[in-house]
Amino acid sequence: MEFKFTDPATDFSDALEVINSYHIDFIARGVGLLVLAREIKQHGMNENRANQCMDMYCHYTSANHLHHQDEELALFPVLIDQSNLVLGMIERLMMDHEEIEASWDLLAEKLNNPQLINDFDQFLQFAMDFEKIQREHLTREDQDFAPRMKEILSDENIQLIGQKMFELRQKK
Repeated sequence: MEFKFTDPATDFSDALEVINSYHIDFIARGVGLLVLAREIKQHGMNENRANQCMDMYCHYTSANHLHHQDEELALFPVLIDQSNLVLGMIERLMMDHEEIEASWDLLAEKLNNPQLINDFDQFLQFAMDFEKIQREHLTREDQDFAPRMKEILSDENIQLIGQKMFELRQKK
């Protein structure tokens, strides 16, 4: 079976829509991840669940990297000089990215090697921890940061940031 990443973003003319498409994808995948982890805990590992683990690994490895790159290299630099409030928000989001990556590293090791998942309780805990950190971060972005972005960014900024996001994918 081949595992291939499909970018949740298809149109880069609107950077805010790119971010939103990733958020929607992460929320849905987070639900799926928890369902999978609970199934593994309840029924053990089988070929189908192992394939789902590999699919999750493939998707999150690319999606988390691209999403954080979009924000850190395309969006945040445009916003950094706006105000101390915005700067504080960016710093908090960057700390979230570090926490997400640390939690992901624990989970990724298991998802990438499903045959090594033998402590089902630990695996479920890794999945719950990762999903919780990711969901809290997305909520913080959607409720606190996104409204500020919409106030600050012009249509031209949004388009240029989207173009930068597209260009970052071409360098992969």
